Amino acid sequence: MCGMKYDKKTAAEFAEKINFSKLGGLVPAVAQDAVTRRVLMVAFMDKEALVKTLTSGYAHYFSRSRKRIWRKGEESGNVQKVNAVKADCDNDTILLCVEQKGNACHSGNATCFGEGEFGLLELVQLIEERKNSPPDGSYTTKLLKDRKLAVAKVLEEGAEFAMAAKEGGKNEQMWEACDLLYHTLALAAACGISLSEIEKELQRRHKARK
Repeated sequence: MCGMKYDKKTAAEFAEKINFSKLGGLVPAVAQDAVTRRVLMVAFMDKEALVKTLTSGYAHYFSRSRKRIWRKGEESGNVQKVNAVKADCDNDTILLCVEQKGNACHSGNATCFGEGEFGLLELVQLIEERKNSPPDGSYTTKLLKDRKLAVAKVLEEGAEFAMAAKEGGKNEQMWEACDLLYHTLALAAACGISLSEIEKELQRRHKARK
């Protein structure tokens, strides 16, 4: 993933389009994980916080209780690197697509809406975190660092899933399907292929079939 950064002129132009009048100079700002698409938190921004977010590339919000702008993670270190900023159709709500470092919620939860489920998107996020962190001896890190091993495991798991699909029961088929998906996603990450790139290619193919 890569961050986003506006210059002062384009940031000011974007901010001018936002309707801050409905809430007395504030708009709701929804932070969404750029990989999993999970909603992490909801806060508020004034115009200055929005401009700071756009020009710094990191999420800034306006605290209604402290009456000041704050940078997410300024005390905890759990910063939000912003990949994209979007306004809704009425230009009175902001959506931030962010790379979240650590937990988003002050309670220690991953999001302000609880831990949530662990699914395919969360698996991709976990693999990305392993890719961007120092070697820790984990199996995922080994796959990411050793392309030859990752290729061999995809071939092995593909054969095992095919055999289960041919001769096994549903539980075995599901188990092998999960193994194949995990190893395929790990190999994709090792090849430098991100989830967003996979989604763009799927979207291109879908449009081509219409």
